[in-house]
Parts: sequence; structure tokens; C-alpha cells
Amino acid sequence: MDDDWDDSVSMRLAALALDGGRLTDDLVTALAVRGTLLVDLALRGRVRETEDAVEFDDPPTGFPPADRLLAESASLTDLLRGGAVDQQDLAAEHLRRGSWTARRRLLGTRYVDHRADRTQADEQALEEPTREEWTPQDASLAAIAGTLGLLATPRERAGEGLLARTEPVRWLVDLVVEEVDRAITRGRFMSGAVSFVDGTPG
Repeated sequence: MDDDWDDSVSMRLAALALDGGRLTDDLVTALAVRGTLLVDLALRGRVRETEDAVEFDDPPTGFPPADRLLAESASLTDLLRGGAVDQQDLAAEHLRRGSWTARRRLLGTRYVDHRADRTQADEQALEEPTREEWTPQDASLAAIAGTLGLLATPRERAGEGLLARTEPVRWLVDLVVEEVDRAITRGRFMSGAVSFVDGTPG
């Protein structure tokens, strides 16, 4: 087992996205999950930006969700928007590694995060305005999770100061943040349009 993935950006995002122990199955969370997987791959040198294109390494990583995403023949944007990997895949990996356990109940499966201290620290990351020692992994997680609205602070698109700390994957985190923010904005617009049509409050 490749334990290097235990503290990956994607595994930590999946924990932040647990909603009272339940998986968050909306499309924007799935997009963010794929985005953090791509960031993890880029941090490991498996996804690279060149002058002409984005290059992918095909050899298996040993991390099933990442390998499933890499196996798809698609562009970076298509993988991000429509790849066949979501929070269910990361939940399965958490269970396999023992960082979560599942409790099946009448109203559905609930998950227990056994690394809740880490998840709580991640959730409060942006409440430390004087924090100086950001790693690219920590900054990438905070940028994507904060844009998605998973942190203790109000949802806000990641700003320049935080994005600058995501080097050497800034080029990819920029794209993921943009896609997540656009998807949230589109969802709110569509919700408002439906509410306007049926006369309910938006």
C-alpha cells in the first residue's frame, strides 16, 4: 500500500466534504474531488504542463482513484468536468486504509472519520491569517476547499496570496478553483431561475 497518499490533498478534501458523516454527492464536490486528485498527481510529477500541452504519466500509482482517472483518455478539462471518479471512490479508499469506518443505518450509510483532528485543523486553515509555513499541499487544499465552501470561514474564491503558495502546481490549482467557482455560480443561477419560474423564493 502506498501510504504516501494518506495525507494527500484528495483524501483530506474527502474528509472535509463529509456532511454529518454522509457523503456529499453533488456535482460540484465531485468536480473538486477530481481536481484535487489531479493536483496530487501533479505534485508527484504525473501531470505536467509543457509549452504545448498537458502531459500525463500512465504507469499505475498504486492509488486506485488516481489510476482510474489516469486510465481515461481525455483532456485535462474533460477529466476535471466529467471524469468517472467522485467522492465514493475516495470513501472506498478511506475504508480500505482504516481512516474511516462505515455505519449502515436505515437512512443510509454514515462514515466515521478517525482522523478528525486533522480534518478539523484543515477546516480552520484560513483562520490563521499570519500562517507562514504553507506547503503546496496545504495551500492547494485550502484554496480548493475554501472556494467550495468546506472551511470554517465563509465560502470565498481563493485569492492571490493563497494561490501563490501553491507553487509548483499553481497553474492547475488556478484551473480547479476557476471550475469550482464557475460551477457554484452556475448552480445558484439555475436555482434562482427555477425559483423565479415557479414563484418560490430564490
